[in-house]
Amino acid sequence: MPPFDQASIRIGSINMINNSMNFSQVMSILLRALDQIDTRVVNHGRRVAYMVLKMMQADGSYSRKSMQEICILAALHDIGAYSKEEIDQMMLFESVDVYDHSIYGHLFFKYMSPLGKWADAILYHHLDYEYYPSFHSGEHWNVAAMIHLADRMDVLFRGGEPWQDNAEIRRRQEIRSGKTTVELFWEAEKRFRIEEKLKDGSYAEELAAFFSTVEYSKNMLLEYIRMMAYTIDFRNEFTASHTITTASISLELGKLLDMDAAELEKIQLGAYLHDIGKIATPPEILGKTGALTSEEMRIMRKHVETTGKILTGYTDEDVFRIAYRHHEKLDGSGYPEQLRAEQLTMSERIVAVADLISALVGKRSYKEGFPKEKVLEILRQQKDAGKLCSRVTEQAIRHYDAILETSNKYIRVIAELYNRFSAESRHLRMSLEN
Repeated sequence: MPPFDQASIRIGSINMINNSMNFSQVMSILLRALDQIDTRVVNHGRRVAYMVLKMMQADGSYSRKSMQEICILAALHDIGAYSKEEIDQMMLFESVDVYDHSIYGHLFFKYMSPLGKWADAILYHHLDYEYYPSFHSGEHWNVAAMIHLADRMDVLFRGGEPWQDNAEIRRRQEIRSGKTTVELFWEAEKRFRIEEKLKDGSYAEELAAFFSTVEYSKNMLLEYIRMMAYTIDFRNEFTASHTITTASISLELGKLLDMDAAELEKIQLGAYLHDIGKIATPPEILGKTGALTSEEMRIMRKHVETTGKILTGYTDEDVFRIAYRHHEKLDGSGYPEQLRAEQLTMSERIVAVADLISALVGKRSYKEGFPKEKVLEILRQQKDAGKLCSRVTEQAIRHYDAILETSNKYIRVIAELYNRFSAESRHLRMSLEN
């Protein structure tokens, strides 16, 4: 299968994330988002990354760049985990079937991040060491083994069980991660007092300081943001292109309204982040084929508040408000704060309109995509009712065909990528099961 061109889903030509965000903030957002999936995985990625970091430092053979990349990989190793059932399994010391999140995490790193070369380590991070030669050779074995061992040690830590280094513990660990990795872990524990650092919480500050030294480019930051957006969107085929469609429409509307480059950057970044809170929304609600009950709708609407929790303190204030206010209406009928027109900026209004258009034109589990006439009718109704900004809505209606032509290019690319994800995931699951 030919390689996927990541550049094909980079929207627009502006310098994204110029001054709005740095790498440390992006990592904090990604990790805080993962924390929202389930209370049992709060800080799990950080602890695993810290243990892997200490193992690499004890080893002494890894370059600074490799250590940074592997720590990022370890921190985000569960990025493919969604369902309560799979997290139930992950939190058992003797995990049985955790292939799905390993496969999806592998594919996200392979196609949606700057760390594609390490993606195999995520695929194998719940596979016992004796099976590694059946797949690939090279340094990925060692990385997968370190993540696997650190992951299992954190399960013990969360369960309140003291770490022990005895013959039986070592035998079981060596089956999972190999003798060399186990010896390395206990050497790191002896040198760096890992368990003590986990207990007193000082590991978090040490890890954050390490991440602050990572060298990054603007495109690298954007790839991590996209990766998180797509872990949510790719939960099912009906939402796969929602974020990129919203971002594309937002940018086109911003240009039509003569927003300057700095504001366009904030609009685009806010659009990418606007649904990040859906990582905590149960998949069965996101993919429900019928109408949501009142309780399900309440849970669905909580994604905005969760977005706020994830982004607070880690984004430019304007970007935060753009993402957080995408369901507000000018007449005060929106949510979560029932804001009114005078409280909403033009950038916030733009993303609100773009999000609605994306939802209307997109196929969902409960509906087909609406045709142009129906979309325009709804936009006019919302404008005339004082819910949507007239300036933004009029531009959307006047330039509808051109705006959708641009976004459809990205939708086609995302559809290709989603189909590739689906095909590869089926193939990989069969390989792992065999």
